[in-house]
Amino acid sequence: MKKLNWGNVDAASEGYAAPPAGGYVLVICAVEDHADKEYLKIYCDIAGVADKANEQFIGYYGQRKERSGDKIPLFSFIRSYRDSARGFFKAFLVALEKSGNSGFVADRFNGNEQQFCGMVIGAVLGEEEYVWNGKLRMRLNVEHFCSVERIQKGDFKIPELKKANSAAMPVAAPSSSMDSFGTNVPLLSDEEIPF
Repeated sequence: MKKLNWGNVDAASEGYAAPPAGGYVLVICAVEDHADKEYLKIYCDIAGVADKANEQFIGYYGQRKERSGDKIPLFSFIRSYRDSARGFFKAFLVALEKSGNSGFVADRFNGNEQQFCGMVIGAVLGEEEYVWNGKLRMRLNVEHFCSVERIQKGDFKIPELKKANSAAMPVAAPSSSMDSFGTNVPLLSDEEIPF
């Protein structure tokens, strides 16, 4: 290995900083209509934050997408427009209207979902645990939408963490253990214990 001046190198942290649960102003970047299943998939980025401590996350998803060469998508959420979900879709439209998007009126939405691109909306994001490939992970989900003004005023409540279903988590039995010297020691069954 070549010699390096390790004094000039910052140590990497164990994880990476990701936006926490809280209030955000989202800007809509792209919209896909899945007409066969009657929902929109809406991609967005963070355009504003309620908590000044989270300002570093403004533009977070766009920067992450750019660094990955478009391999990591933007933050996204689903809005169904099926009969059973139309009230929730209307609430989304009202939040867009109340967020000051120029000329947008919820009651006059004509079905052109592409007009959402560039619009902003207030969103309260909550954390949710999930299991993927046998590992417990965390993601952000939209808890509810509101006006940008409510987010800016801090007029929202951060939801509690949604825990993963413990039945969905695999439980692996340990096959060995480390002794005090860091050596792998096989675990013995009750039958193998000599006393």
